[in-house]
Amino acid sequence: MPESSKFYPGNLLRVNLTDKSFRKEKVDQEVLRSFIGGRGLGAYLLYREVDERVAPLSFENKLIFTTGPLVGTISPCSGRFCVSTKSPETGVYLFSLCSGRFGQIMRKCGYDVLIVEGKSSHPVYLYIDEEKVVMEDANFLWGLDTEKTEQELHRILSGGKRLSVACIGPAGEKMLRISCIISERRAAGRGGAGAVMGSKNLKAVVVASEKGQVAVYDEIAFKKIVKKTRQLIENNSFLTEGISTFGTSVSVNLTSSFGVFPVRNWQKGNLEGIDAISPQAMKKNFTLKDKACPNCPVACSKITAVSSGFFSGAKTEGPEYETVYAFGGACENISMESIIYADMFCDKMGIDTIAGGVSIAFAMESFEKGTLTLKDTDKLELCFGNYKVIPQILEKMVKKEGPGALLCDGVKEAAAKIGQGTERFAMHAKGMELGGYDPRGIKAQALVLACGPRGGCHHAGGYVIAAELTSGRYDRMQAQGKGPLVRQARDLRAVMDSAIYCAFLASAFGLDVASELLSASVGWDVDEKELIYAGERISNLERLYNVREGLRREDDTLPLRLLQEALPDGPSRGEILGKDFSLMLDEFYSVCGWGVHTGIPSREKIHQLRIDTFVST
Repeated sequence: MPESSKFYPGNLLRVNLTDKSFRKEKVDQEVLRSFIGGRGLGAYLLYREVDERVAPLSFENKLIFTTGPLVGTISPCSGRFCVSTKSPETGVYLFSLCSGRFGQIMRKCGYDVLIVEGKSSHPVYLYIDEEKVVMEDANFLWGLDTEKTEQELHRILSGGKRLSVACIGPAGEKMLRISCIISERRAAGRGGAGAVMGSKNLKAVVVASEKGQVAVYDEIAFKKIVKKTRQLIENNSFLTEGISTFGTSVSVNLTSSFGVFPVRNWQKGNLEGIDAISPQAMKKNFTLKDKACPNCPVACSKITAVSSGFFSGAKTEGPEYETVYAFGGACENISMESIIYADMFCDKMGIDTIAGGVSIAFAMESFEKGTLTLKDTDKLELCFGNYKVIPQILEKMVKKEGPGALLCDGVKEAAAKIGQGTERFAMHAKGMELGGYDPRGIKAQALVLACGPRGGCHHAGGYVIAAELTSGRYDRMQAQGKGPLVRQARDLRAVMDSAIYCAFLASAFGLDVASELLSASVGWDVDEKELIYAGERISNLERLYNVREGLRREDDTLPLRLLQEALPDGPSRGEILGKDFSLMLDEFYSVCGWGVHTGIPSREKIHQLRIDTFVST
C-alpha cells in the first residue's frame, strides 16, 4: 500500500436513505491521484454512478460530498467542500463548492467522501462522527430556515465535539430548482443541489469531531511551504488591499469601469448612481466586521447590516460581487439596503442569489415590455429600480405563489412558460443564470459562460477577467486567441477546486507551489506538469458527462441579446459577439482536442488523458 494512503486514504461513506443503511468503502489510490479530490473526484464518482437515465429529482440521483487532500490541514484557504450531483435546473452535470468547517470536520471524522443515495420516507437528518452514523427524524426541523436549523442542531447535538451543519431551507424542501445547500451562512449555491437534498427528504447533514488538524506526510516541509504561501499572499496587493479590505464586491469597481457590469437585465453596461452600491459605500455604511474562512489570512467575507429605513434589521454575511450584480445591476437597483436584505433572505431560505436576482430582473423586463401584467404579478409593480418589491417577490418564489411560481425554477423555465419572445432576454446558458460579467466587452468570457460544464457559470470554466482587463497581455475586444486562454484557465480552476483551495489564491501563486503543498501533505511527489494534466483530465471527464446527457456544440451558446445586440453605452459601447462567437468556439474546441462540429472530446484526447482507464466512454 502506498505511503499516501495513510494521509489521504480515500475513505468513502455510502449512506442509503431508503433502507437506512450505510457502508464504508475505499477509493482507489490511483483514482485519487488522477482526479485529486473535490470537484475532480466528484466528477469521477458521478460519471460512474449517475447516468443519463437518472432524473435529477428522482431517488436514483445521488449527492456526493467530497473533500480534498489539503482540506483539514493548515494550508491557507483550504476550508472547503464540494457537492456533486445531476442538476435539477440544467439537467446536466453539477458541482458546487462551499467554504466553512464542514469539509474539515468531515475529514477529521475519517471520511474523504460521503455519498447519499435513495430517499427517506419522511424528513431526516444525518449525523456523522468518528464512531457512528445515524439517521434521525427531522420533522421538527422541516419548515425552518437554514439559520434556525443550524441553531437547533447545535443546541441538541453539542457535546464537546466541534460541529458543522450543511442543510436546506424551505426552498430546498419545496424543491425549487434554484435552491442551494447552506453551511455556516455559506452556500453550495448553483444549479439546485438543495432541491436534490429536498427530494430525498434530507434536511441536514451534521458532522462532528473533537480531533485536531489532519495529519500530513511531511510536517516540517509542509509548514515551510505553508509559511511561503502565506508570504506570497501577504505580498499580493489584490488580496491584501483589494478583497481583504472590501470583499469580492471590489469587482464592481473593475467591471463598471470597463462597462461590463450587467445592468437592466443585461440591456446596458453602465449603471447610473452606481456609487451607492460600490464596495466603498458598503464598507463605510454597512460593514460591521470581517470574517475569514478557516485558515484564511485574507478575510474577504464581510458581515453587513442595515440600521434604519425600510430594510432596518437586515443582516448578512455578504453580499458578494455576484449578489450585488444580480439584485443590484441586473435589477437596475442602487439600494444597497435591499441587496443586503435579499442576501439575508436567500441564505435563510436556501436560494441561489444569482438565480434569484437574475430571475427578478427577467420578470422586470417582461413587466415593462407588457408581457407580464399586474394581474400576472399579483399587482406588484415589477419595474426596474423598484427595490421595495424584492422582499415580496422573493417570498412568493419560496411559496410558489403567483409570479413566484413562474420564477422559482429560474429564467429558462420562466421564459418557456411565458413565451412571446422572452427567451431572447432570459439570461442563462444551459438553464443556469449567467454570472455577472458581460462577454460583449470581455470576449474570452463568452467561452467561459457558454462552454462551462455546469451552464452559465463564471467559475467552472476558469477566471479570465483579470487576464483580459488588467494584465495588459490581451486585447479584451479581440476574439482570436481566446481559446487557449480559456482552456488554460479552465484546467487550472479544475485543479484548485479539486485540491481544494480558494480560487482567489491563483493571483498569489501557481501550480508549482500547489504541487509542493500536495507533495508534502500527501506524499505523492507530484509536479506542476502532472497537475496541469490532471486538470485537463477532470475538465474532459466533465465534458464527457454532459455529452452522454446529449449536449453538443449547439448547446454551447448564449442568449440572443449577447449575440445580436450591441452594448448601447459606457466604455464597451457598440460591442457585440455576433459572428465572432462561432469562430471562438472553433478555436476553443480545437485547442481542447474536441470535435469542431460536435464539441465531443476525440478518442485520441480521451486516450491521451487516460480517461478510458477509469471509466467507460
